[in-house]
Order: sequence, then C-alpha cells, then structure tokens
Amino acid sequence: MILSCDRQWLERVDVNRSNSSKDFFIFIRGTFLLALLMFGVIVHSKQHNPMKILMIVGSFPVIHDICILNQITGLIDRGHIVNIFAFSKGDCVNVQEDVIKYNLINKTIFKKLPSDLNNYDIVMFQFGHKLFDIRKEHNFKGKIVVCFRGYDITKFLKENPHVYDQYFGTCDLFMPVCEAFKTILVNLGCSRDKIIVHHSAIDCSRFKFKTRKLPKDGTINIVSAGRFIEKKGFIYSIKAVAQLLKKYSKIRYTIIGDGVLKEEYKALIAQLHLDNKIKIEGWRIHDDYIAILKKAHMFIAPSIVAQNNDQEGIPNVLKEAMAMGLLVVATDHSGNSELIKNGVSGFLVPERDSDAIYDTIEYLLNNQHLWSQIQKAAIEKIRKNFNKKIENNKLEAILYNLLK
Repeated sequence: MILSCDRQWLERVDVNRSNSSKDFFIFIRGTFLLALLMFGVIVHSKQHNPMKILMIVGSFPVIHDICILNQITGLIDRGHIVNIFAFSKGDCVNVQEDVIKYNLINKTIFKKLPSDLNNYDIVMFQFGHKLFDIRKEHNFKGKIVVCFRGYDITKFLKENPHVYDQYFGTCDLFMPVCEAFKTILVNLGCSRDKIIVHHSAIDCSRFKFKTRKLPKDGTINIVSAGRFIEKKGFIYSIKAVAQLLKKYSKIRYTIIGDGVLKEEYKALIAQLHLDNKIKIEGWRIHDDYIAILKKAHMFIAPSIVAQNNDQEGIPNVLKEAMAMGLLVVATDHSGNSELIKNGVSGFLVPERDSDAIYDTIEYLLNNQHLWSQIQKAAIEKIRKNFNKKIENNKLEAILYNLLK
C-alpha cells in the first residue's frame, strides 16, 4: 500500500526537475521507505513472538474435555509454546487422537508446579475452582487468565459465595464461555473491562455437515451425550422418548457417556421395558462418536439447573450435532439461547419438561418440510460463531492484546 501511494505521488512531481534533484529525491524516498519497512518488520516481529503459556487443569487427559484440548492444540498450531499442569493424571490409555498427535502427555507436568513460573508469559486456569493465588505463592509476574465453564461459576460459587472476590484485582482476564456467566461475574463485582466472553468451539472439519431426511421406513435415530450427572437432565429425555415410542415404534435412542447416575438410568429403562430401544453407551473417541452421529437424525440436550445449582455453559455436544446436520432439541438453560434461535436453528424447551420434549420431536416428525431450513440455519451459526479456527484466532488475539 505504501509503495502504491508513493508511486501516485511521484507521478505528480514536476517531470522537468533537474536530474540531480531527481536523484536526490529518489535517494531520500528510498531511505524513507526502507526505514518504514524495517519498522514494520520490527513491529510485526514483536506482535508475533511465540507466547509461552501454562494451562492449569484438574486432571489430564480427560476424554470428554474436548473444548480445552481444542484451545491447547489451536495455540500450538499457531506456533506458541504450551505446557499443561494437572493436579492429577487422567486416563492415559483411552485418549483423544490429538493427545497422541501433539505429544501432550510429555508436555504435561503433574502434581507439582515448575520451580520458575516466570518462564511463562501467561498462566491460564481452565477452571475457576482450580484457581489459587499464584502471584503470592509462586511470585508469578506474568498475566493470569481464568476461564469459567459451568460448575466453577454455579455450584462451586453457591458453596463459596466470596471465593473469587480476592482474585478480581490480582488476575488480568476472566473468560466465561457464555453471556449468562458474564452476568454472574459482573454481579459479583468483577470489572467489565476484565471480562471477555470466549465460546468453546468445535472442529468443523471433523464434524462435517450432511442433510438429514426423515426415513420413510427405516429407524429414526435420536442421540444424547454427556456425563451422567443431574444437570444433564437425561431422566427427562428418557421419559419423553418412552412416550414417543408408544406412537412411533421405529425410534431408537442412544445416550453416550458415563457417571454416577448410570445405574439409575439403566434401572428406569428396564422398568419401562425399553432395553432394546433405548441404549446407554460409554464414552467414545472422536471418530467413533462421529460415526454414531452420522447415522442419527435428532439430538436432545435436556440440561437443567441441578438442586445444588450446578449448570452448563453451552454444551459442545449441541454444537457438534448442529454442525453435522442433526435437528437439536435443548432446554432453555444458561447459554443455550446464545447458540439456538428457537424454531429457526433448533428448538428450546423448558427445563424438567418431558412433555415439551415429546411435543417438539413429534412436531419435527410431522413437519419434515422444515428440516432443510433448520439445518441450514444451524450450520451457518456454528461456522460463524463456534468454529475452532475462528475462535482460536480470537483467543490468540485476546492473549496478545493482554500482553501489550
């Protein structure tokens, strides 16, 4: 751009000026442009020095913490040095492919923090409830970033109402995963200037879109996925599908995950005599999970506010399902309305309402002419606002700006 503008300027210079004047002018111009170029290189270099980042997590690796894995690998792909500190070692056998591909086990420090944390530019706490005074305890002088993903800003906060007060001054940036959690932070007294909502994102190149159509004679596959804990609300989707099966016998429902409520779900399914139509599956690595979604038509995320106030942010499983063209039915819970526009890109129903889930799925079964436009709106939303590449570019820019 500089050269283009300069050329236009030269063309306006008097063509009859003496050769010596022209030579002098060209010399000055060349020196000026060289200085600008060198300045630009220096500025560019400073802005794009690799950052050294320490990610602090509870346990690593964990097969279902894809959102954290996506941030780590995204920053590594952009040339940054990322290490992980985990308070405990997770399952190192059943791991996502990227854990092996990026050699992340060997980039992880377990149980004891490095002796000199000031080798890092940024320490990033991936969960608020793992936060501790790293400045006081370890004399850390760099930038501190805190993410809030669900439990840490709901249940944990209810049990410890003033737990974050001391950190609003000492930490540099707070990144909730949805606007609903930002509101909680503001109400707690955190400065708005220190809060940036940063969505968890998915790899759209893996979760590929395919148009879904209602099969005329074949099985109608419905899927849910998540930990088997109260806030996931699977008890309500099981009851809704049980009612649907009385009228639509070709429905099959698969719930993928694990947790403390697994036996309770199995007992309910057995009590309803639906063992052959409602299946509980264990956790799956990405490729196996995607294979299940490829055969599905709909996805249910029946999240609720648990009795202990535990809540979701915006479940990644919803984003993955929408990206692949599944029709989604979710509860109007926490940040779900930031992802789904009711009746346009999916459907939102009240929490703890099996009848509403039943009614919405039946509506979709009887109005298949709407499927295409809903799927199109859903994939557009995901590609624009929840795409791993775009969100990791944003994250990189946020962290660079913080270091300035």
